[in-house]
Amino acid sequence: MTSHTRIGAALAAFAVAAAAQNDTVPALLQGVEGGTGTAIPFGLAGAARVQYVYDSEDLPWAGPRMVTRVSLRADNTDPGVTAFAQKGFLFVSLLLSTTAVRAENASATFADNYGTDATLVIDNVPITLPAQPALGGPRPANIDFVLPVPWFYGLTPQRPGNQPAPANLLVEIRVHSQPPGTYRIDNVGSCTLAPVAVGLQGPACQSQTANAQPLQLIAGNSLVAGSSYSWDVRHADPNTAIVLFLGLDPQLLLGGHPGMPLPLPLFDPANPALPPPVLSTLVDFIHYSAPDCWLNVTPSGGFLIGAADAAGAATFTIAMSPNRQLLGMPVYAQAIAQSLTANPLQLVTSLGARQTVCGPLGAARIYVLGSSSAAAGQFAFGQGAVIELH
Repeated sequence: MTSHTRIGAALAAFAVAAAAQNDTVPALLQGVEGGTGTAIPFGLAGAARVQYVYDSEDLPWAGPRMVTRVSLRADNTDPGVTAFAQKGFLFVSLLLSTTAVRAENASATFADNYGTDATLVIDNVPITLPAQPALGGPRPANIDFVLPVPWFYGLTPQRPGNQPAPANLLVEIRVHSQPPGTYRIDNVGSCTLAPVAVGLQGPACQSQTANAQPLQLIAGNSLVAGSSYSWDVRHADPNTAIVLFLGLDPQLLLGGHPGMPLPLPLFDPANPALPPPVLSTLVDFIHYSAPDCWLNVTPSGGFLIGAADAAGAATFTIAMSPNRQLLGMPVYAQAIAQSLTANPLQLVTSLGARQTVCGPLGAARIYVLGSSSAAAGQFAFGQGAVIELH
């Protein structure tokens, strides 16, 4: 086989392999609803211009990649209920580019975000948005833009001074005209992940007053770097002290002590009327028992102190650092409340809760309504269409 033949075969193999990939961007939203829906740019009447920037960390591939089709997902915020009729007579252009601009630093001026390979891959063509019937779960990405000529990510030319290749992805949609009609697309926004219960809580771990219930910790569904996050505590005794333990991985041993694996009972399992054997030798005030109560979290992330109101409720709020490196980090919490009637130790404990930092994803949206050619628009970090590349 000649060198030209080998090169041709390698390019052909690369093209076939690249064409076979269907990659969701941002990668974390593969099979997961984006969190919000948006009418920008297809649920409006008239022109619009919208640009999305996705950081390389949120792309599900590395190295060069051929793109033959870009597909968007319609919104399905209310599964089984949300539906959209077919919408036609839109005239749309599509531009693709790599860019050195990161999502959080993107400019409100569209052209400032382009890389040297910015290419208008589709130019003012008519499209019809497909009907979206009621469906359970995230929709397939079926709003398709088929490229007449493939576009290649990661094949930018040599850069002065051996600068690194621009690795972030830019997708721009220009809607030149469209009729009125409701149509939302799936959008990166407020991420939602259900908290996971951690540890143990027995039925006897509660106040002995009338109508008492076990102490409850309610964790929020959206833990986002750069935003505030809250836990609600319910069923404490009125006007009593509450401590919220905050923990980070690993959650294996209380205080790292090998004799106190989590979850740790606040009683002697061999005789619940007695205090916990190891903990009582280390902590002065734990000379009494709290049957059915467990420590489920070691406070490696610190603790917060508060008090229940007259209804036995309290809220604890923290401000998360805006550092994107926190994405994917688990945060643990457990409430411990004073209860004079519960047990000899006069404490009750909740189940633990584990929540994961799920955003913001490295995406940005710049948009303007009423024009497909305006030079600048409004910038929003943490926003962007959920797309699929083929």
